[in-house]
Amino acid sequence: MRWNEPFMPVAHRANGASFDDLDGHRIIDYWQGHYANLLGHNPPLIREALLEALNDGRGLQSGLLHEIEADVAERLVRATGTEVARLTTSGTLASFYAALMSRAFTGRALILKASGAWHGSQPFGLKGITARGGTFDHVESEGLPTSAGADVRLTRFGDVEDLRRAFAEDGERIACVLVEPVLGAGGGIAASPEYLREARRLTEHHGALLICDEIITGFRYRAGSLVAAYGVRADVVLVGKIAGGGMPLAAACGRREIFALASRGSGRVKFEGGTYSAHELTLVASRALLRHLEQQGDVLYGALSAAGDRLRAGIAEAAKDWNVPVAILGAAGAPVLPGSLVLIHVLHESGPTPKDPEELARRRHPAIDDRLLKSIMILEGVSTRSGGGAISTAHDAGDLSRTIEGYRAAFARLRGAGLV
Repeated sequence: MRWNEPFMPVAHRANGASFDDLDGHRIIDYWQGHYANLLGHNPPLIREALLEALNDGRGLQSGLLHEIEADVAERLVRATGTEVARLTTSGTLASFYAALMSRAFTGRALILKASGAWHGSQPFGLKGITARGGTFDHVESEGLPTSAGADVRLTRFGDVEDLRRAFAEDGERIACVLVEPVLGAGGGIAASPEYLREARRLTEHHGALLICDEIITGFRYRAGSLVAAYGVRADVVLVGKIAGGGMPLAAACGRREIFALASRGSGRVKFEGGTYSAHELTLVASRALLRHLEQQGDVLYGALSAAGDRLRAGIAEAAKDWNVPVAILGAAGAPVLPGSLVLIHVLHESGPTPKDPEELARRRHPAIDDRLLKSIMILEGVSTRSGGGAISTAHDAGDLSRTIEGYRAAFARLRGAGLV
């Protein structure tokens, strides 16, 4: 998934806002470890904590309990406003286990998810991610159980009426709604407060669970879950990426009575195993990062949002100057700061901001996909993903200026090639 034709820089070392490739180029990076590196590549805060643990004779796999597990779990519970945190190694596994628990807890089979949403390569996530022939209603992979497609229902992201329709049709069969507050693979479209609150109301009314996938959004916009800022209390919140401090960590956090199904006393749901779950070095990195966000969060997230606003405005101005129609997504709505996710999509014509993945798929420029834009930006010394990416605290004003000029040059290339 990391390969990109025709230009594929291979990292030699990475530090802060950039990386050096094997050919000696220094490239400003907005992919930042799959959006995991809030503090940039290899931040001293994390690196020093890891070195201290290793020099103390700790850190490599032991398979034993560590006191730090409780510390990290308690910090995650406080940050997400939940009761229990259970640790694993990837967002895919966290979402899979959450789906298992929801089906066991409710005794129902159906998972309701939004078209265009990505919840990992697991049986309850591999449907409705990409548009084919104008529709998302298909299974994304061969080799899945035959029931996988039937057990997943799709709804239009952000559409309150379509959410109500789904519950009117299948409300007594829906185990959970699995939703991202801001779509990742779906292009950076943000949910409205009304949509998230209606998802909460409908799940409560029909006895289903609300699972908020915050693998990307958790700790990206604030020092905790994004959905909580909207006054919505999810039954399960999934966090990862940033929460791991650059190490492989994800967690499902939620209500104690749900997670009791995976306890040793119950054993009804096999949310267990994983040789590297709660790996000590991972927990060292996570604790260092979570402590930092608890102490510096107010200032840190304000600065990140200001940088996001500057980058979004600069790219929009460059696109306007070259008459390239774009949608710039990733910003969260009120009541939280707009944030540091900046995702750019070239459209075939100007118009209002796309409100859901279906509209975005219809309006994307057919000849200018993310791979082409990424290749052009590499020539300008900038590494992007999904047309843009995530700003870290290591990106300074000079990096942002160089990036805006890189987009300006990219738009000039597109215009010069007659693509727009």
